[in-house]
Amino acid sequence: MRQSLHDAWWRLATTSQPHTCSDTVLGSALQGGALLYELGVAARNHAYDQGWAKPVRLGCPVISVGNLTVGGTGKTACVELLTNNIQRLGTRVAILSRGYGGRLRGPYALVREGNRLLLDGQPIPGQDGLADEPQLLAARLPGVPVLVGRRREQTGAQACERFQAQALILDDGFQYRRLHRDCDVVLINARMPLGGWALLPRGPMREPLRALRRADILIITKADQTLSMLAAMQERLKAIHPEAIIATASHEPSGLSDDVTHEAVALDRLVDRKVSALSSIGDPEGFEETLRRLGASLVGTVRYPDHHRYRAEEWAAIARQAASSEAEALLTTEKDAIRLRPFWQAHTPPLPVWVLHVEMRLLSGQELVDARLARVCGR
Repeated sequence: MRQSLHDAWWRLATTSQPHTCSDTVLGSALQGGALLYELGVAARNHAYDQGWAKPVRLGCPVISVGNLTVGGTGKTACVELLTNNIQRLGTRVAILSRGYGGRLRGPYALVREGNRLLLDGQPIPGQDGLADEPQLLAARLPGVPVLVGRRREQTGAQACERFQAQALILDDGFQYRRLHRDCDVVLINARMPLGGWALLPRGPMREPLRALRRADILIITKADQTLSMLAAMQERLKAIHPEAIIATASHEPSGLSDDVTHEAVALDRLVDRKVSALSSIGDPEGFEETLRRLGASLVGTVRYPDHHRYRAEEWAAIARQAASSEAEALLTTEKDAIRLRPFWQAHTPPLPVWVLHVEMRLLSGQELVDARLARVCGR
């Protein structure tokens, strides 16, 4: 039921012209909500722009990674990329996350030491209740503290004091103006229309396109998927914010692993192989298209809303469906694997479960981005 409602909303949110009478009625109702939302966003931004609301300044530089829409731009991979780049400057980094989708209330810190993921310095008794994105970042970035909590100015202060962080990356922080940042990185999905979509709840936009004028770096993500529109999008962004650094990036497969046996799987094993795809991320189409580009034959796809918390009966139905579809493997994302792992640890799945690993690579603007980060970090 929830998935059906989400799909119906997303279809309406990303369509400018309603297809049915019910779409028209619902779209009009949502547009009223969008007008109220826009007034609230404008009032908040005006308060910060005029200096009436004062952001908290911390003792080290803050680099925010965010977007204008409700997911699907690849922020997690970008946070990983920027963290690695800043570490190469010799700077100690910590990551601040709200922990969206997790039941465990912060603040808490995740750090990977060796092969263990520690929660506030102690082994994690069970991962249920922890948000998926902080777990993924901590697992992919050994030794880098990921602090989770709604009040990022508080977790940021803890990162500076407890972990002696010299730079902080604020994950999904473009709209979090309570915390002062020294560099705003904003991601734009290459498939977003040049005029943007409508604001929430009528559309998926958190802020109007003019909010990009607050950014320092604009990165067009998944640029390799829409090369024909890339130049037009770059010109559009340059018109909105002439002073911003504009870079392009792709999300590229970096590996494949069997999450049950923990063995690496060669990417070329996907060629002409029948697979079923399972995801609950902001851009399921991008995930499925990546599998097709790797040569896989998708005989089934299952999508849930972003950060979906799977239930045991859902996983059982997914496994049965994949097995009956002649799929030779079930393919899923790293974030989904974190939430699904307890199920196949309890009961061996009826078919292999392969996890696709991806990483962001800058296609253009690398030197400008690196130079800005070095300047922000005082290097």
